[in-house]
Amino acid sequence: MGHDRDGLHPGSAVVARPVPADWLALRRRADHRAREDALDLLELLTHHLRARGVDELVVVDVGAGTGSNQAWLAPRLPGHQRWVLVDHDADLLEHETSTGADDRITTERAVATVEDLPSLVPQDGTALLACAALLDLLSAAEIETLAHVVAPDAAPGAAALLSLTVTGEVVLTPGHPADAVVTTAFDAHQRREGRPGPDAAEVMARALRRRGARVELRATDWLLGTENEPLLRRYLHDRAAVAVEHDPGLAPVVQGWLEERSLQLEAGSLRARVGHLDLLSLPPEPVDEGAGAAPRSR
Repeated sequence: MGHDRDGLHPGSAVVARPVPADWLALRRRADHRAREDALDLLELLTHHLRARGVDELVVVDVGAGTGSNQAWLAPRLPGHQRWVLVDHDADLLEHETSTGADDRITTERAVATVEDLPSLVPQDGTALLACAALLDLLSAAEIETLAHVVAPDAAPGAAALLSLTVTGEVVLTPGHPADAVVTTAFDAHQRREGRPGPDAAEVMARALRRRGARVELRATDWLLGTENEPLLRRYLHDRAAVAVEHDPGLAPVVQGWLEERSLQLEAGSLRARVGHLDLLSLPPEPVDEGAGAAPRSR
């Protein structure tokens, strides 16, 4: 997403992929901190992988961008891993990922889309499908494609860890009379052309459960303040630009909102909580595997 530093104008931001690399860099620290709130999902996933004794885990990271998901997740997964970083933007995939000198991990890159995943994800139970900050950008059909890849009708399928999907819940402190106007316009833009948008994590959870998968959801909210000033400033500008793109008539109201929010940020008085969800999906429990407590369901 982009913004006009001198003001908001209809059409000043086109919210479509490719996602700018600088935005991915700005959000990386907040993403990684937020995911610490869902470490129990990682424990459940690790238990599942170890119970199956997979020699090499194939991790297909969809919408991999500049590799932030791999940088956080790979060191926390057990055993040898072959990562396939998938994105439709070849330029983003050219960025160097940061998994250190871990000889357990190899990395491949594939310029592809969600529709290509059936040919990229092994269906023999040795794969993990991963993504971060992706589901809310997808169409309903693309979410169904993902669900089918994770939980097909006649194959073991894959585990899935689908992280940092926005929920639409944004709390800015102190409040402002135009907060609801901006939120309504922003969410409506995300839902354009029938996209689930902020409902995407719940839509995916239902689709996977219909296919028999065991699904867990956890909150992984951004908590932003003055220590996140560059990210929060960019977030506010982009949020305002999307609201005006959706409804150009809101430009005067949104411009005033943005100016006041920017002053609060400069004064160090602005805080934000931006709702996100992480989703873990595991294949159905085999009948003969009775060890361990059943995961909690949300």
